[in-house]
Amino acid sequence: MSDGIRNPFEGIEAQLRRADRFRDSVDPVAAVAAYRTFTDFVRPRLPELRAAAGLPADSGTRDDGRTIAARDGARADPADLRLYTFWNAPLDSAPPLVQACVGELQRLHADLPTTLTVLDGASARELVEIPDAVARALEQGHPAHFSDFVRVSVLDELGGIWVDATCWAPAPLPAAVAPLLTAGALYPRWTRRQIGNWFIAAVAGTPLIRLQRLTLQAWWESGGGIPDYFLYHRIFEVLYDLVPEFHGQWLAAPTLSAGASHLLQLGMMQPWDPEAMRFVAGASIVQKLSYKYDTVPAGSVLERLVSGRLLTA
Repeated sequence: MSDGIRNPFEGIEAQLRRADRFRDSVDPVAAVAAYRTFTDFVRPRLPELRAAAGLPADSGTRDDGRTIAARDGARADPADLRLYTFWNAPLDSAPPLVQACVGELQRLHADLPTTLTVLDGASARELVEIPDAVARALEQGHPAHFSDFVRVSVLDELGGIWVDATCWAPAPLPAAVAPLLTAGALYPRWTRRQIGNWFIAAVAGTPLIRLQRLTLQAWWESGGGIPDYFLYHRIFEVLYDLVPEFHGQWLAAPTLSAGASHLLQLGMMQPWDPEAMRFVAGASIVQKLSYKYDTVPAGSVLERLVSGRLLTA
């Protein structure tokens, strides 16, 4: 607007421009086709996958999964929930939003025993084994899928909390996560079977995570391609349908709403308001953001975040 008056619709216009960039990211036809592809891939390998995950070769029941959930949930301890994130490049060259989110997570956890570990490809290999076939297939050409494999491997072997480098948390995560880890593993979810994997918590070796890792590894080592960008999620859905114990363990997991965890992203182009931000902070233990935006509206939530100032005060 003219005469030095701020355009009151600037934040809305910026958010609409952002939304248009994500318009084609979800392909329902590809999702259905990928689900069928992974079902055909997993079904004949189930006995081998089950055995490697510590399950009987023959199918169990959902009640068995609930028993696993209770057993592994009892192992959850906030003091053991180390935090991990991943950025496979120097952090000082990362987008401003990534630097701000990682910096805030580091600040939140600096005085706790569970500080944030920022991994890259090299340091991830010091923690867990990354098969050569997986690295060759993914690390350079498909970094998001490489990160997916790193996260599930770290949590399978070590347990803890995985939080994407584009996430913001209103309070330290271990104490917030522990009451939600009663089934041994936790994802944010859109529906009962549709998850997000930008935030995951788990105890080490729990079947819900181990089966995911084993199936991903088998897929990449077989030379499988990327029939759907949300490959990790399609494999989760196939395991949910084909492995009763996996299904039962997930049914026992408390709900962490993916919708509530996107409130900050939906409003990040809007003018900063401390009362609104306190509402967002109370809506979920974690908020998922995106560094894919064009301009930063003056006075917006995003401007405050990338400048390193607190959002809630």
